[in-house]
Amino acid sequence: MDLKIETFPFVAPKTTRFSRIGVPSDQIKEVVVALHGYGQLAPVFAESLLPLATEERLIVCPEALSRFYTSHRHRVVGATWMTYEEREFEIMDYVLYLDDLIQGILEDVPADVVITVLGFSQGCPTASRWIGNDGVAPDRIILWGADPAHDHSDDEWNVLADVPEIVLVAGSNDKIMTEDRLIKAEEALRDHQCSFRTLLYEGGHDIDKDVLTSLFE
Repeated sequence: MDLKIETFPFVAPKTTRFSRIGVPSDQIKEVVVALHGYGQLAPVFAESLLPLATEERLIVCPEALSRFYTSHRHRVVGATWMTYEEREFEIMDYVLYLDDLIQGILEDVPADVVITVLGFSQGCPTASRWIGNDGVAPDRIILWGADPAHDHSDDEWNVLADVPEIVLVAGSNDKIMTEDRLIKAEEALRDHQCSFRTLLYEGGHDIDKDVLTSLFE
């Protein structure tokens, strides 16, 4: 009998985590869902968002489902939203995960809260895929240091076109979100009738405190 290797998908339960700044209550007027970049962890990324903290704003930082050592020598751990291996399943997994997490949180705050989704670096295509797949309907998307996913279907673009505002944020010295990449992102959003604006600042591939707070004034 000629045996061969067969590989199958298998859905398994998984415990992940999220960081939160603020407490769900009737006082909350805005929920910010912040998706970190490649190799980051939710608690560390949340520290960069502390300047936004108020009693009326709830900040939620989900952590990506796959952790890895970014440095074996120093045992530094980071997380990634997806790789190219079985990418369709990884996208499906994080879309369902974000849906479940955020819908549960929204049940504990007023129904009329303003929802902002902020993606940084790898969190940008993660955010656009999640929202494009009928995730939470935000009032605003902030894509910082990267662009929306390159492989959206027409249906997904139609969902993104319904978002009242999309903000592209890029630093002048950002080695990831280069000028050419920014131009292509603007063209893609424009071609799909998305309402967007671009915010440029002097800086690199990181969250600038002053720029961040200006977006929430």
